[in-house]
Amino acid sequence: MEKGQHSESPPPERQSGPQLHEPPASGKGISSSDDKNDKGSAQLQGLSSNPKGPLDDAVQEKFAKKS
Repeated sequence: MEKGQHSESPPPERQSGPQLHEPPASGKGISSSDDKNDKGSAQLQGLSSNPKGPLDDAVQEKFAKKS
């Protein structure tokens, strides 16, 4: 079975500098995590826990007990 053109990494002598010598990325992204938490909590202020849906009134009226 033939090897595919992109089946594995190049041999060490053909790898570029970053592949050989650079440490792996930290995985933290660009902005700090403290900044993200502040933005999220500010957006959540004043929101109700379960907002009223567009058909809630119609359902209540349809199934209300009639006297």
